[in-house]
Amino acid sequence: MIKQLIHSTQERFFDIFIFISYILIILSLFKLSKSAPKYLELLDYYVRIYVCLFLIWRFNPLRRTIEFTELDRKIAFNAGLFILTTTFIKNYINDVKNKVSSVIINVENV
Repeated sequence: MIKQLIHSTQERFFDIFIFISYILIILSLFKLSKSAPKYLELLDYYVRIYVCLFLIWRFNPLRRTIEFTELDRKIAFNAGLFILTTTFIKNYINDVKNKVSSVIINVENV
């Protein structure tokens, strides 16, 4: 009973994290918010820690039986997707910063 409650609570929190991260990703991509990338980076940090701890706990070799649940599937899929999208966004933001910096340097040299 308690195990089921913990499992369902964990699933709800993970769904909320994913929903918030997708909103922040969209806000960052379309530059609708200046603070969204900062919050996305912070959320990214905590989600990575959570996913790492979750995967270590659920799939450590010292456990005798492992039951692959719907939550495990969600976390595995969304972790891969989240890492991919945040990596893309970080690279995109760095590229934009570099282009802006080079334009500013070129304008200053003129």
